Amino acid sequence: MHRTLAAAGLAIAAPALAQTTQPEPNVYRIPGGVELTLNNLGATSFLFNWSDSGGDFVDIEDPTLILTAGETYTFRRLTASHPFLICDDTLPVEGSDGTYERTTTDLAIIEAAVLDPIEQFTADPAPTDDFIEWTPSADDAGDYFYSCHVAFHTGMVGAIRIEAGSACRADLDGDGSLTIFDFLAFQNLFDSGDLAADFDGDGSLTLFDFLAFQNEFDAGCP
Repeated sequence: MHRTLAAAGLAIAAPALAQTTQPEPNVYRIPGGVELTLNNLGATSFLFNWSDSGGDFVDIEDPTLILTAGETYTFRRLTASHPFLICDDTLPVEGSDGTYERTTTDLAIIEAAVLDPIEQFTADPAPTDDFIEWTPSADDAGDYFYSCHVAFHTGMVGAIRIEAGSACRADLDGDGSLTIFDFLAFQNLFDSGDLAADFDGDGSLTLFDFLAFQNEFDAGCP
């Protein structure tokens, strides 16, 4: 069933939610639920591919990824080599977004930086269909790196930044403030049947969810 919502007597046309944004060159803020597939450019770089409601992103070379705590992301390695690791910020790296370089070829140092348990943060090469599925928590907010496990592939490195999710439910666009865009985001969820719009928690989407959302919006964020 198609759902519509009117606020203050006006029909609101909602834009699509969950689109990747690019706040800086080589930096991508990626919505939750996205699967990133990993190819490679020789032994020089990882090539990332993903799709969201905004379109397709193809062969993005060693991007810096901004992810949100509480959301789930999948990293699926498609290459025939180049094991993919997610590491903490103890991995010796220098450079900047899009051009990071690992400064060690010591496997003991590389493996010591891999998140624990190591097997859950390693995607091994084909012919296996190996992947990492990660739902970082609010406690995981901070800086990380991804890297190829092959010691001398020092350029196959990039950054991951985990941002804490919004503590304010009504801030649906996650910009830290309550604006008309949160109403637009709510209608988009409501129209698509997404239970993230179930603000009264009864398991269905009704006018009462709009009233519950409006009450939280009017109450403001802490």
